[in-house]
Amino acid sequence: MEQCSGGIELTPNGREYVEQTLGFKDIDLCLYRQLMENEKARISYADMLSKKYHAAFDERPLVDVTLDQAQCTVQTAFRRALLCLSNGTLIGKQIVCMGDDDFISLAIGFLLKELYPNQNIYPTHIHVLEMDVRYIESLNRLSERFALPISCEQVDLRMPLPPHLCGRFDCLFTDPPYTQEGASLFLSRAISVLRGKPGLRIFFSFGNKSTTEIYFLQKCFQLHGLSIKDMFTQFNEYMGASLLGNKGQLFVLETTERTRALFPLEKQGRSDIYTADRNLRQNCYRCQQCGKVYAVGKEVEYQTIKDLKEQGCSVCGNTTFDRLHKNGNTANKQYLPLGHHILADFYNCDPKRLDDVEQIRTFMHEAAVAAGATIVQENFHKYAPVGVSGVVVIQESHLTIHTWPECCYAAVDLFTCGTNVRSWTAFDYLQERLGCVKVEYSDLMRGARNL
Repeated sequence: MEQCSGGIELTPNGREYVEQTLGFKDIDLCLYRQLMENEKARISYADMLSKKYHAAFDERPLVDVTLDQAQCTVQTAFRRALLCLSNGTLIGKQIVCMGDDDFISLAIGFLLKELYPNQNIYPTHIHVLEMDVRYIESLNRLSERFALPISCEQVDLRMPLPPHLCGRFDCLFTDPPYTQEGASLFLSRAISVLRGKPGLRIFFSFGNKSTTEIYFLQKCFQLHGLSIKDMFTQFNEYMGASLLGNKGQLFVLETTERTRALFPLEKQGRSDIYTADRNLRQNCYRCQQCGKVYAVGKEVEYQTIKDLKEQGCSVCGNTTFDRLHKNGNTANKQYLPLGHHILADFYNCDPKRLDDVEQIRTFMHEAAVAAGATIVQENFHKYAPVGVSGVVVIQESHLTIHTWPECCYAAVDLFTCGTNVRSWTAFDYLQERLGCVKVEYSDLMRGARNL
């Protein structure tokens, strides 16, 4: 930048950097500034775009409720795209949509079309990872028709992540399965595909849940080393999603120096991450017109209420039904773990430290203190010729270590109960004190139970 009579302006090199490298060449600066500076303008513009491009969104396939698909309104899709713009994560970025039954990629593409009205080549690219081939085919047709910078790839996130996706993207949108298991797996996959640096955004949508379930969701964010930059409790509106109350929340998450994918990208995830897989019970529905009762669920004629509504009542043809609640309110039982268990393999450690029993004792004690644990008892043993084993019993469970100095390796278990112990603080402390160069770990929730 250089000074001029009117203040400060970009040098020719600076202007070239902003236009070419950052991607602002030929952008409609008036529209860009208006949308960046004025929230009311963004809300009004989302309304305008939803009316202008509504016909394209009408081509979305029917939802598959067994995959927790619930399409947001067209206006919500454009509000998410404009949120991406206002967060500074749109222009010149590589964006990934992890699952896209909402067609967020399409909304971002149309927003780019408005911002760059005189060109068909954009500085931003949107990549869609979707397992449902119907959505891939539909998005491919629409992106070709409107010349939008969208590419699609069929990916089942329960399977190992394709290596070519890792570390490629600047920001991510996802509306994951509405289970704790699904949210955790999608977060790990999201972290794996983002560039490995702090300050990147994850736009994470999730249905409105009970206070306890939201607590564990936010705990999941913390375990992944993500901070919550913003939270909008009624941001997402869904079409026909009565189980969500037709509205859901959106978290704007930000990567930090502590961000880590808890589930390794090369491993297969658990298969039962969707609500239908976690909830195998049958529910009963009564026809509002004639009173006939139908069972809905696995291994019966109607697997979902959507199937029943499409078929209609076999007696009177009515398509509206009331759910019959069982005694005991079993539908509101909540899933809670008893403990959090980190299993860590520390490689390429300092062999002298690994063979010094007193130093190991000090490291383990200090790790427990740093984590906020209450120490009950400590016991350490030195082996001949080399090696140390030890345990710090804490009121919240235990921390253990076994060392192989001849292999520069230590096995560490951090098992904690409750919500006050910072397990990852102990993990980071031990990794540093042991001089660990390479680490592998598993993160487990132990003792699932229903309240």
